[in-house]
Amino acid sequence: MKTKKLIVIIALLSAVCLTLSACLYWFINIKSMSRLLPEEKNITEEEKTLLEDIGEPDWKSYIITYFLMLFTLIGVIAIWFAVANPGMRGSTVAMIMQIFSLMLLVLIFKNILDGKSKFLYGDMQFKLVVLLMLLSFGLLILYSLLMFKNKTDGKQKEISEIAKDRKDTKIVVLDKCTLTVGDIDFSPLDVLGKTRYFDILTKEQIIENCKDANVILCNKAVIDKEIMENCPELKYIGLFATGYNNIDLQAASEHGITVCNAPGYSTDSVAQLVFAYILNHTTSLNEYNESTHNGEWIRSSAFSYFPYPINELNGKTLSVIGYGAIGKKVAKIGAAFGMNVCVATRTKPENCPYQLVSVDDAFKAADYLTVHCPLTSETEKLINADRLRKMKKTAYVINTARGAVADEYALREALDKGIIAGAACDVLKVEPMRENDPLIGAKNLTLTPHIAWASYEARVRLISLVASNLKSYQNGIIKNKVNG
Repeated sequence: MKTKKLIVIIALLSAVCLTLSACLYWFINIKSMSRLLPEEKNITEEEKTLLEDIGEPDWKSYIITYFLMLFTLIGVIAIWFAVANPGMRGSTVAMIMQIFSLMLLVLIFKNILDGKSKFLYGDMQFKLVVLLMLLSFGLLILYSLLMFKNKTDGKQKEISEIAKDRKDTKIVVLDKCTLTVGDIDFSPLDVLGKTRYFDILTKEQIIENCKDANVILCNKAVIDKEIMENCPELKYIGLFATGYNNIDLQAASEHGITVCNAPGYSTDSVAQLVFAYILNHTTSLNEYNESTHNGEWIRSSAFSYFPYPINELNGKTLSVIGYGAIGKKVAKIGAAFGMNVCVATRTKPENCPYQLVSVDDAFKAADYLTVHCPLTSETEKLINADRLRKMKKTAYVINTARGAVADEYALREALDKGIIAGAACDVLKVEPMRENDPLIGAKNLTLTPHIAWASYEARVRLISLVASNLKSYQNGIIKNKVNG
């Protein structure tokens, strides 16, 4: 506080000195120049003699004078700005103007020594102008040094406070077993506070282990209003996921809790699995692998056999529902295979190179349909009996978004009755899968246990992104916030 007061006082003194210097300089110039006007030449005989000896000031003298008047005016405005708004900007401008002014004063001083400007400037007046400006300039240098030191000290103090807060932050990581099989480094999270790790916990266990937590980091653990009410120190929830339907966002906002997700980390991984499904289906890869291992090739009389259908992707229609990062990536890969890509999305994208269609038209046109949208009240059961009946019998449906995006009973019926040719699901409405799940045993269905996001590279990116979100929050900058 004392340093700040001293800075303001020094800036004020510098401003007063520069203002007095500028005012005096303007006064003596206006007074002297007015006496040289034709109608105002009321100079003394001694001054007339002096003018005859040295001549009236030449155009260079006028230019120097005018520029010096301009620089002093700008300098005064800038230094008073620095007084009103302490900072480096005003003082820097003022200092630059004073440097130019002092350079011009040197030229004027040279003219005085040569006897060319004695009529315009008296020795004492000129010396007072220079003295005041030099004093202002010195004070301005001191002001800038103190401002720089104060700013540096403040930044160091801020960093020190952040480091202390970070050291005291209590972080609970839930669902650790969903993130690693022993191959992932969690040290980016460990350096952000006192970190404790847990696998899958019940609601009661979450409350017990998080009751003093400042931060919860989780994947699919449900964090509802009751948990938040029993965790009074909780200020931040970070998700190891892009989706956030497992968090009660309204309750979080009511309790002043920031919720941040992790978008974009799995784009390549998910797109890769989508085309693994597509290529597996279009080449009947599973069927040929199984038949070969069962000895069909050994028993074949020909060098090749192909009882299972094989088709090319070129020219087929790929319908992409949802045009976020993953949807864009899938569409791009489809186009690279020569597929006709059409996109259905809630928000019309700018400069989309693909045909934009409605959701219903996307189902009707598709040879392959893939869903990449969040689960909302609008997208729940987006894949339903009515839309499936409107598809081609050769169509193939892929869901790597959220299980509830599909009406699983309707999808099962469409597969078993041959309404569509096949489907692939990486997500289910209830996870882990139940013994009585409606999709178990469905015809021409490929099921995987929610692995689209789980490539090693994607999980490394995920830890880094979640750590970056939390670190930014600790530094006062919120990234990827999903609640109001």
